[in-house]
Amino acid sequence: MAMLEITNLWFNYSDKELYRDACLKLNPGEHGVLVGTNGTGKTTLLKLIVGDLLPDKGTITWEHGVTFSYLDQQLAVAQDMPVHQYLYGVYEDLFEKERQMEAYYAQSATDLDHYEALLTKAARLQEELNDSGFYALQEKVGRLTDGLGFDPDHLSWPLARLSSGQREKAYLAKMLLEEKDVLLMDEPTNFLDQLQVAWLAKYLQDYPKAFLVVSHDQAFLRQIANVVFVLENGKITRYKGDFDHFLTQHQLDMDQYRKNYEAQQRYIKKEEDFIAKHIVRATSAKAAKSHRARLAHLEVMEAPAKGEGKIFFSFPYTHPVGKIPLTVDHLVIGYDKPLLDPIAFELKEGEKIAILGENGVGKTTFLKTIRGLIPALGGSYTFLPGIVPNVFDQDEATDMSLTPFEWVHQLYPDLNNTQVRQALGNCGVQKEKALRPLSELSGGEVAKTRFAIMSLRKTNFLILDEPTNHLDQKAKDALFEAIERFPGSVLLVSHEKDFYDGLVDYELYFTKEQ
Repeated sequence: MAMLEITNLWFNYSDKELYRDACLKLNPGEHGVLVGTNGTGKTTLLKLIVGDLLPDKGTITWEHGVTFSYLDQQLAVAQDMPVHQYLYGVYEDLFEKERQMEAYYAQSATDLDHYEALLTKAARLQEELNDSGFYALQEKVGRLTDGLGFDPDHLSWPLARLSSGQREKAYLAKMLLEEKDVLLMDEPTNFLDQLQVAWLAKYLQDYPKAFLVVSHDQAFLRQIANVVFVLENGKITRYKGDFDHFLTQHQLDMDQYRKNYEAQQRYIKKEEDFIAKHIVRATSAKAAKSHRARLAHLEVMEAPAKGEGKIFFSFPYTHPVGKIPLTVDHLVIGYDKPLLDPIAFELKEGEKIAILGENGVGKTTFLKTIRGLIPALGGSYTFLPGIVPNVFDQDEATDMSLTPFEWVHQLYPDLNNTQVRQALGNCGVQKEKALRPLSELSGGEVAKTRFAIMSLRKTNFLILDEPTNHLDQKAKDALFEAIERFPGSVLLVSHEKDFYDGLVDYELYFTKEQ
């Protein structure tokens, strides 16, 4: 029996039909991934599965007794709680048993009348703790926090003091410690570096229970999937097997469906022509009516999904400024204390550099420092006069009540409606999506709106902080091409080697201060 079963699901979101008679089954032990282009409704489906949204029609059924954990559910946690307390809270029932056991032992020392009974109760609790692995919890939690790249000093910090990426990792860590029957994860690698993504992939490979993961990181999906659900055209299609098998079989299925659809359309056209020609003739009207009846009972195939059309990102170039646009001279970055050893390098005109390093090591802090958003602790950085930066900031504060159209028009009030729509459409934010609040769009569609805004600014220096988070493969390919075409200098922070490999001239790897 399926642990999770979705049957004949229909759901409209702001008058957009996301699912039409969609079905899904997740069986015990299956390692499932849910894929689809930006805006097809993957995150919305997870919200329906956990009950945050209700379907218009159809059913979503969990097998009785099945437990699940969803990453978004962690966001209501009290932010003043220390990280270690938050993580060890998973085992509060075991700590309560330990407290009760110690109370029995203490009571047995003074209550001699009940000495044997108290010792028996205490021994039973100790056996339960041993069987549950209680005395190895510190090692277990330590392996997980190490794997996800936590600084040991940060475990005593309140959640509110962590960066947004570190908090996301804390939520993910607790989810993994809970070891529920089904894990539901939406883009879990967005705040992880390469080593941490590799660790998470290995963890999920070995996970004995089931999960359903939404991700656009194909290298990650290749490592974890043994069943793939593809969401397109309002339907969910299941492919048993690894991700490469899905890619091959899905393409074959799409090609065959297109051929069958075209053949049926030719048949319908032929029948309609026959009916139109013969229905008015007394001698052949009966045959025409027979053809009409046959056509009326035909189950007409839906047109193949057209996808979102071509995506074209662009970063208009303004002018050169000199041979070395950026010089970093023993720059010290951090807040209360230095995060890294002093940083020194020169970025030459037209060079593209990837800045790498463990999550939380200071990559984003470095970008904020050279943008003048936080002060340097020492050293210096120098941009040549005439530098016009264009920035993709993963932490940029955005009014999510605005529509993409309103956001662009607010920043560029001189553009007419056609120009605004064209900028958004080029980046894949088309038609009704441009008029829906950002809060109702997918993370990928919000990112594409940011790129539409960037496309309207002439620049000679790109600063891109994790620009591929939430983007589907088609958009990543378009972004790669846009950066490759750009003649100016580029600083890129990314955890996706598959994206920046072959794009950048060299890599700078940040390591913690020694």
